[in-house]
Amino acid sequence: MRVTMLVRCLAMMRGGGETRHLAWMRELDALGVEVDVIAGRPLMLGGARHPVEGVKAAVIRSPYIRDAVYQWQHTRGFGRITMTALHLDEEWFCRAAWRRIAARPVAPDIVHAHALYQAARLRHDNIPVLINFPGAPHARYEADIRQADALVADGWAAVNLPSMVGRPVHAIPKGVDAERFRPDGPDMRATFGLAGRRLVLSVGRFVPIKNMALLLDALARMRQVDPAVHLLLVGEGPEQRALERQAARLGVDSAVSFAGYVPQDQMAPYYRAADVFALASEFDNSPNVVLEAMACGVPVVASDVGGVAEYVRTDRGGSLVPRGDAPAMARALGQWLGDADRRRAASAFNRQLVLERFSWRASAERLLEVYREVLDRRRTAMSVPSAKAL
Repeated sequence: MRVTMLVRCLAMMRGGGETRHLAWMRELDALGVEVDVIAGRPLMLGGARHPVEGVKAAVIRSPYIRDAVYQWQHTRGFGRITMTALHLDEEWFCRAAWRRIAARPVAPDIVHAHALYQAARLRHDNIPVLINFPGAPHARYEADIRQADALVADGWAAVNLPSMVGRPVHAIPKGVDAERFRPDGPDMRATFGLAGRRLVLSVGRFVPIKNMALLLDALARMRQVDPAVHLLLVGEGPEQRALERQAARLGVDSAVSFAGYVPQDQMAPYYRAADVFALASEFDNSPNVVLEAMACGVPVVASDVGGVAEYVRTDRGGSLVPRGDAPAMARALGQWLGDADRRRAASAFNRQLVLERFSWRASAERLLEVYREVLDRRRTAMSVPSAKAL
């Protein structure tokens, strides 16, 4: 079987969706699938930010305005304009990707597009198209979604989207590399001079939906009670300067470390350094970082959004707090930081839960089943003679 994945941002940023598709590609390859990916980089200025290594990849040029969208999407009068521009950007990328596929001597058996709903409408030579949902799609994509051969999702999307889009959505559970992410091993405390500190870690892109600003507000509240609390932020994005200014304004800049982007294969020591992991997202369908923290034996305090509750077991492995509630986030983090016995119990619980329920191999095997269902259905439809032929 030959599969081509379309992952627009794979060479430009590394969020949970990009991490998941890389893991799928590695596991599918081990299962005997011939898989490649098409990703994008800016049309004019700048280049790819992240190497696409270990998989067969083509990185093509197309407009890349996502950073501008993140910067302006909540600005009065610009939100609708930026989202329309993002739609046109993705449309351009899909057309360019299909031209690349059409020029190949051998076509893929199936194209798997990550949140690129128009890929089904723009398909070449009637190649089957599977769409991966990271969350609820915009209403403008309703007709495109109807043209897809199959829809897949996990977390909140897998539960809620079937009724929203009016057709089945295959649930593909997420995984985590429990050998790479494990409690034992070196950590980064000495590197950042954090001996004696109670450390809260958060990992994610510095964009509005991740709401890192809330963690700074929570930190300021916690520091009034416990001056030893420190916040380590791992990630990159257009909001970093604003976050740095906010930390200074709140008087907690000495209690925050910005680690920058860290490749996934180097992340485990950061998780091991943490006493508690924090996720403040406004929405998160099924965050990889929560599973990675759990695999490393770290309690998790997270916004109760999207599919996060599927992972975080309240009181046993962590806490869920209302979205956008800095006082609640501060209270929950403070409670975990102040109880070492509770943290040790949560560490063992989270690690065991990951080992029992979340595997990238199992996830890829379920995805492969969906691919086969799509191809079997297509072959059956082609073998049935039309009424006119009869």
